[in-house]
Amino acid sequence: MNKNFLKDINVLYVEDEDSIRELTASFLSGFVRQLVAVKDGKEGLDAFTKNYNDEDVEKFDLIITDINMPKMNGLQMLEEISKINHLIPSIVTTAHNDSAFLKQAINQRVRGYVSKPLNMHNLIESIVLVSEPKYLRDKLEKLNKKLELEIEKKTYELKSILDSQDNLILVLNDDSTFEVNKTLLDFFGYKDVEEFEIKHNCITELFIAEKNYFTSNDTLSWTDEIMKLEDNKRVVLMRNTQNKNIIFRVNVRSFVFNSKHIVISFTDITDLKHYTYELQYQATHDHLTRLYNRQKFNYELEKEIKRENRYRHGLCLMMLDIDNFKNINDTYGHDIGDIVLKDISNIIINSIRVTDYACRWGGEEFMVLLSETTVENGVKISETIRKNIEEYKNSTIPDPITVSIGVAQFEIDKDSIDSFIKKVDISMYDAKNSGKNKVVKYEK
Repeated sequence: MNKNFLKDINVLYVEDEDSIRELTASFLSGFVRQLVAVKDGKEGLDAFTKNYNDEDVEKFDLIITDINMPKMNGLQMLEEISKINHLIPSIVTTAHNDSAFLKQAINQRVRGYVSKPLNMHNLIESIVLVSEPKYLRDKLEKLNKKLELEIEKKTYELKSILDSQDNLILVLNDDSTFEVNKTLLDFFGYKDVEEFEIKHNCITELFIAEKNYFTSNDTLSWTDEIMKLEDNKRVVLMRNTQNKNIIFRVNVRSFVFNSKHIVISFTDITDLKHYTYELQYQATHDHLTRLYNRQKFNYELEKEIKRENRYRHGLCLMMLDIDNFKNINDTYGHDIGDIVLKDISNIIINSIRVTDYACRWGGEEFMVLLSETTVENGVKISETIRKNIEEYKNSTIPDPITVSIGVAQFEIDKDSIDSFIKKVDISMYDAKNSGKNKVVKYEK
């Protein structure tokens, strides 16, 4: 697990026991960019509020908090902080493990949980797992801003029609005749503009029709059409002489010199786009299993619930937990544990439809969302997954690996996202508590 990005995050740490706070803060300070440590929930809320409202300081990326504290406990603090910024991820550290605590932590959408006494390795692993999606999302946002600035810089008003430019330049005048620069001719393999005009009435003939890229059949006013689009949608795809598809950002400017001229500049943004796509993938997928991460899954779950409320085709959710996974890690090491997580993720993906959604919910827990599915079919699919995992063999681990699975049906006009997740969580724990290696359907 790559921890290098931790040096770029800021952490608020709340702990009322002085010795634990000082020791943990000293340890974490060596990993993160900045750590602010306070002694109770009230101080934590004040520190977060001050940080959030100060435009001149770096914002907190993560909150780590104890639960039982004077003045205000950790969950109360998180509830107040969520009113200020509900997207801030959090980890709780506590010696409590009762169901009331777990219920309240789930309601506060706590992203991570580390038992006391603290195991620093587990704490760092939880910090990485919880804070990485936000870090990548923020990095993606900065990249998009950088991309916009770079495009604006490259496509600034041309000083002359046929300067020596890296961009492909096309100039139209009132009677729709045009000139092009050498870069454009070389891109398409033409020796001069006359040859280009013989082959093509309009450059739009060279735009490749693919999703998310602009095309047009209007050879006269396509420039007006593309400029009406949002800036990030003014993108076309064209093929060069090496038969390679290149992504261009299109900029259109007009000027008057005897007659009106329109200058169209095509800026190659292929590398930036590919890098952006990669960051988008990383921001929505778990780094180890390559399944959706929790944030992306919640987004898709919300969409599917809206769809179910409208069309009523059935929506089913399952939660899987690997039985005795801690023993695998403790006995065979975390490297073997990671292999098991990846292999089970592949089994899940190969056991569901392409229209279904699977995510790593946390640690050794997985979620699967089945659209247009009744709970009966959800149980059948869950049973198939359970059997496939039970039949999975790992040469290092002699005993079968099993999972406990909970299944629940979304009830229209009754369930919310939280209640839907709560139902499947309850049924999964019922499977655990009644012997493991089984599928349990939620019953009221």
